[in-house]
Amino acid sequence: MEEKVRVRFAPSPTGPLHIGSARTALFNYLYAKKNGGVFALRFEDTDKERSQKVFEENILAGIKWLRLEADEIYYQSKRENSYQSALKKLTERGLIYESDGGVYFKIPVENKKIIVDDIVRGKVEFDSKDFDDLVLFKKDGTPTFHFANVVDDIEMKITHVIRGEDHLSNTPKHILLYEALDATPPKFAHISLILNPDRSKMSKRSGDVDLDEYIRAGYLPEALINFLVQLGWSDPESREFLTMSEIIQSFDLSRVQKGGAVFDIKHLNHLNHHYLMQKSLDEYMQLAEPFIKQFAGDKALLESAIKLIQDRAQILSDIPELISYFFTQPEYDTPLLIFKKSSPEQTSKGLSVALKVLEKVSPKDWTKEKLQSILDEAISSESLLPGDLFWPIRVALSGQEGSPSPVELLEAFGKEESISRIKIAINKLGV
Repeated sequence: MEEKVRVRFAPSPTGPLHIGSARTALFNYLYAKKNGGVFALRFEDTDKERSQKVFEENILAGIKWLRLEADEIYYQSKRENSYQSALKKLTERGLIYESDGGVYFKIPVENKKIIVDDIVRGKVEFDSKDFDDLVLFKKDGTPTFHFANVVDDIEMKITHVIRGEDHLSNTPKHILLYEALDATPPKFAHISLILNPDRSKMSKRSGDVDLDEYIRAGYLPEALINFLVQLGWSDPESREFLTMSEIIQSFDLSRVQKGGAVFDIKHLNHLNHHYLMQKSLDEYMQLAEPFIKQFAGDKALLESAIKLIQDRAQILSDIPELISYFFTQPEYDTPLLIFKKSSPEQTSKGLSVALKVLEKVSPKDWTKEKLQSILDEAISSESLLPGDLFWPIRVALSGQEGSPSPVELLEAFGKEESISRIKIAINKLGV
């Protein structure tokens, strides 16, 4: 009978959940679900000084936000008996000695070749003579990472260890411990590190690396999931946007690349924009709510504004800047009103013509379709160019070069506010 797949994600609660650690958790989760296995979460919390409850909660919240529900949860701090039992076994075999208050595991003195048959990297050979004896317990009596890691993986019956390539050099030492404890080592898969665009290692010194930063910026879980899985893995059908079930169905460690995966924020933004565009207006408003509390007073205007910019925001935190001009009079330099092929005189004429015809439009005709028709007719009858009229209307209403179309803005603002802003623009020109 084939052994049931069991994997684990083993963070230390000494800091917030790192984006690279989130990807490791995702790869473990996907492999477990693809193979009908178990995804365990193990807190390596033996560092009493640095481990904090707030970081544990942060990691749990991040895993939940990414929809990676753990089947089992363990805490190393509650497993002291297991480490003492394993230590006793090694001591009885004469493989342990004490020095300077610590407990050491003797690395074989003979030249012992250790082969790590890595799923991602292939066969990697190490020599035991290159390693120092391994500390198993610190002076304060807590087990070291190496010892607790191996003992836990044995007792949790972990079949596959999927982790970052920075742990590859630890693996031969762990294999020696497995052998000393009469245990069969799991299969190993060391995934590449995430790199900055300049191919340097992504670290806290080089940018935003905590998952929280991306959640607070307004990225969606489905965008982060697709982005993280594509950092080092490729879909056999080259699909860019996949549901979790589609990723699980296609995921295979044989398609994980050896080389470092470059973190491309533009690609993440592209993915996030795609998923934002899939949301209904109600869903979008609900997602946007934490970012737009300062605009909550005028619900109708807020909904009109959100509807107009939904295709423009790449992340939810973009929204306040994109809609601020709906709620406050925009500030802009007078030259911005003048289209590149127009002149101050023609621009002033265009705005005056627009003001004249718009003041005559009835409330029932204040729709973007009717307004487009009325203004097109005014341009024709007054021998104006579209840039003489539509461009300055856009700037007068939004204060921006790029915005929804002028007639969409007119419809959203309504007659009174639109006319007020056009008058301000005419006064700015002073022609």
